[in-house]
Amino acid sequence: MSDKPSYEMLEQQIKKLERSVQGARRAELINRTLFYIASDLTTCDSLADLYASIYKRVSGLMDISNFFIAVYHKDQKAIQYVFRRDEGSDMAPEWIYNFPEKCCLTGDVVMNKKPLLLDEQQLIDLAAKGRVMGRLPKNWLGIPLMVKSEVIGVMAVKSYNNCVKYNEEHVELLSFVSDTIATAIQKKQAENELSKAKKRLVRTQKLEAIATLAGGIAHDFNNTLSITLGNINLAQMTATSGTIRGYLDDAEQSVLQAKNLASKFVIFSSSSTVGIKTHIDLIGFINVTLDQLKQEKNILSRLEVFDLPPVIEADREALNEAFKNVVINASEAMENKAPVKITARLYAERKGMIVISITDQGRGIRSEDIEKIFDPYFSTKPKGGNRGTGLGLSIAWAIVKNHQGNIQIRSTLGQGTCVDIILPIFPKSTPKETFKPKEVEPKTRRSARVATRKPLVLFMDDDAMILEVTEIILTQLGYEPVLAKSGEEAVERYQACLVEGKIIGKVILDLEVKHGMGGEETMEKLLALNPGIKGIVASGYSNDVVMENHSFFGFSAALSKPFSIIALKQALENL
Repeated sequence: MSDKPSYEMLEQQIKKLERSVQGARRAELINRTLFYIASDLTTCDSLADLYASIYKRVSGLMDISNFFIAVYHKDQKAIQYVFRRDEGSDMAPEWIYNFPEKCCLTGDVVMNKKPLLLDEQQLIDLAAKGRVMGRLPKNWLGIPLMVKSEVIGVMAVKSYNNCVKYNEEHVELLSFVSDTIATAIQKKQAENELSKAKKRLVRTQKLEAIATLAGGIAHDFNNTLSITLGNINLAQMTATSGTIRGYLDDAEQSVLQAKNLASKFVIFSSSSTVGIKTHIDLIGFINVTLDQLKQEKNILSRLEVFDLPPVIEADREALNEAFKNVVINASEAMENKAPVKITARLYAERKGMIVISITDQGRGIRSEDIEKIFDPYFSTKPKGGNRGTGLGLSIAWAIVKNHQGNIQIRSTLGQGTCVDIILPIFPKSTPKETFKPKEVEPKTRRSARVATRKPLVLFMDDDAMILEVTEIILTQLGYEPVLAKSGEEAVERYQACLVEGKIIGKVILDLEVKHGMGGEETMEKLLALNPGIKGIVASGYSNDVVMENHSFFGFSAALSKPFSIIALKQALENL
């Protein structure tokens, strides 16, 4: 009997060898793919680049003409489709919220934490139950992307014809590389978040430095305007010529316009931009604001509202200004020729937050200008009458920041811009929200009041020229002014009047002085001397916390510098 192998045995050995070679080649290809994916983590600058690279590497293993990567946001129970190469992408959603209630194939993979392979008939049956979103494929395979037994996303392939059919071998292949892909995505997400955080910190520090400078300039500017307006008002009182009075009226209007401009810097600079917060019906608030813009500026808009809480806590007036500024900016980017798109929903990336997205289809913003967009007076609008002040986004940024929120911008040249206003539903409490009115001990001993021809008014300001012009104004208004340059001097003058038997019933105190006690501390000491005293706080920082909540600090009224004679007269008469 011959030991020569038969033809059948040779054929079996050849097939076995071929399988061995194919297995070795396949293993080499997989190892090379894993190596490339790990390397791409360091070479790709962004998550978008990494997703595109993953698609390229996996396509070297199998036919994946239709492919997507979805990220799972566990806190919001939401799925975000971050990368897609799909013939039916025009019908596919970008986000799926509350997917346990809105069943879908991607959600099934997330919930079950295991691969899902479906053939044509299975897909037809599921589509009939509303579980297939977008165009119906003939073959679908989804693989969970997991890190330490936790699903961070899904990688899926599908086919719209019978030329490509996925099977258990493809399940095994994609499952083998899924761990490396999941790890790479998670690390790049962490890198991106760190990079964004650093950029936000640098931007915040820069804007806060600008804000400090702007606030100081605005304060000093308002002090100077106070002198100018005071002298104009005095001149108006003595002017006999109608022509001269007309000139003075124009000058007064110019000063008030300058005051309005300075107030914009104070809003931008002040950490007290946000006043007392209240519960706001968010949907109603957005609709009312959009109606105002339509009536005031003929701005058209389209609003889409998704899952939102019934109310949020915010300063309605400040938030109204921030929202208006962003929508106006979006409309102007399109030359007011198309409606602005607004969407409002829960913020998927952070629990307890909402996001209002304002989108235009305008000219877009260059990437090098994105970081400058919140700088005061920076504008991407062409020069001309429609250029604006360049303060709108700066003010919006300050208001949102002081609501403990954030503003993010995404833009593509020639395609448009999306501004995301991200706000907490209920911000953490701040000292401003826990103010209590000052309590003073009543004094048992009172000095006898000496009758005077004019009521006394104590006025405290550290600017000599403001003191001089206000002394004349108070005299013209029928008061006897008592002047002081600091809080300490104001208390001394008040006590000196007491010794003389004079009672000062009304005081006007500058909130901040360069040397000595400011208005807040001075008022506390004066109230201790006379609980019945009536005080007016004055400041160039109109949005300072004491100005906005003067009654909590013992004051009866507040005057924003510069103030006119009429405003001063009314404030004193109302005490």
